[in-house]
Parts: sequence; structure tokens; C-alpha cells
Amino acid sequence: MFNTLRMSHLCIVATLLAIASALALPVQAQEQVYFSSTAEPRLPACDSPAVQSAVAGRVASADALYYAGRTITVIDRIAEVAYKANGISPLARRFCTGIATLSDGSRHTVHYALVEHGSFVGMSWGVDACLNGLDRWHVRDASCRTVRP
Repeated sequence: MFNTLRMSHLCIVATLLAIASALALPVQAQEQVYFSSTAEPRLPACDSPAVQSAVAGRVASADALYYAGRTITVIDRIAEVAYKANGISPLARRFCTGIATLSDGSRHTVHYALVEHGSFVGMSWGVDACLNGLDRWHVRDASCRTVRP
């Protein structure tokens, strides 16, 4: 008797869950609520000095073996590749590319992504960068695919 009562309760719960999931409507991108702590633009421009400094800092903070001790001295020919906001994720992302001159004089394409609330504790934007052809351990894929749209 106890097993029969338990099974009937499980059937009722399963039925209610099935009805609830069938009635749930997917949230459209326009219906998502965005919360920001400031009135500033969601992400800075690709060629902003703060962004260039963050990209160079990101590369400089990598393990010394990763880029063979090379750092970015200057980034030029900067271009925005894509800007994504209000999609599946409510966080904005700006994808950029440029030509980085490294401390050894070599020049490599640098791909970087700015992510809204991507800094420590989400208080500001964050950056992830990759020097094309120098991702020795394929952390961001051989062609830096994880920082490109």
C-alpha cells in the first residue's frame, strides 16, 4: 500500500512538472533585463588607450615561457570585428583585431575580446587576448578562435 501511494505521488509530481515546463515560454533577447552599476557605455572602443594597455598587460602577465618572454610594445591597425549584445547572454562583447609589435621587433596579429563585467568580481569590463601563431599550448586554439566571434 505504501509503495502504491508513493508511486501515485511521484506520478502527480511528474505530471505537474511536465505541465509547468510546457507552459514556460522561452525568454526573448528583447525581454532580458540588463543591470549596470554605471551609466557609462557598456564597453570601450577597441582603440581606447585603456584597452590597448589591458591587452598588453594580459600578454605580459602570461607565463614567461608562453610567449618566450616577449611583450607587446605597440598595437596598430586596430579594427572592431564584431559587437554582440542582447543575445543569448545579456553581457556585451566586442571583438577586435590589430597588429602587435613585440619587444623582439616581430609583428603578429593580435585578437582580443572585451567582455562586459569580465573583470575581477565583475565590476568593470575584462579582456582576453591571443597572439596569432604564438599560442603554443593551444589555450585559445591554434588560430585564436576563442577570442574571435
